[in-house]
Amino acid sequence: MGKRQIAAQQTRQRILAAAEKLIRERGFERIGISDIAREAGVAKGSFYTYFRHKEDIVCEIAQTRFLTVEAAARAQQDVCTRIASFLTQSMRYIVETGLNICQQWLKNVVEPGEEQGKQKLRYDTEVIRGLITDAAACGELRADTPSEALAACIAAEYYGAVALWAITDGDSDPVVILENFGLHALRAILEPYRNERSSE
Repeated sequence: MGKRQIAAQQTRQRILAAAEKLIRERGFERIGISDIAREAGVAKGSFYTYFRHKEDIVCEIAQTRFLTVEAAARAQQDVCTRIASFLTQSMRYIVETGLNICQQWLKNVVEPGEEQGKQKLRYDTEVIRGLITDAAACGELRADTPSEALAACIAAEYYGAVALWAITDGDSDPVVILENFGLHALRAILEPYRNERSSE
C-alpha cells in the first residue's frame, strides 16, 4: 500500500471516529458534516471524498465491529452458543453506540431505494445461515437442516429486538431479550435438527 493510500485510510478512520464521538455526545440530528470535519481535523470537502451523505456514516461506523463480533462467535463451542453470541454481542455494540444512531439507522433502512441497511440485514442473515450450515457440515446438526429458513426466523427475532428498543425510546432491554432468546427459544428452534451423535 502506497503513502497516499495509507493517508487516505487514516483520514477515513479519523472521520469515522469523529462522527461516532459526536453522535454519542449530541445525537445524530444535532451534528452536521462541518462538525464532523472539524472534529476530525479535515476540510469539509474531505468528508465527501469518502461518504455521500451524513447518513452513510451510520452503517460504516458499525461494519468493522460486527466483523469482530462474528469472528468471536465462530470460536464458541456449539451452534446455539455461536448464534447466541453473535446476536447478543452485536446487540451490545448497538446499545453502546447509542439509541440515536439506532433510531437514525432504522429511519434510513426504510427509505425507498436505500441499500446500505439492507446489506446489513443480508450480512446478519448470511452469518446466521453460515453458522447453521457449518454445524450441519460437521455433524452437530442434521444434514437436512433448513438453514436458510431458520436463519430468516432468527434474524427476524434479532431485528425485532432492535426495532423494539428504538420504538420504546430505550425502555426495553434488547440484550436481555436476546439473551433469553438464546437460552430458551433458540435451543427449541434447533433441537429438532440436532444430530443424535452430537451432544452439547
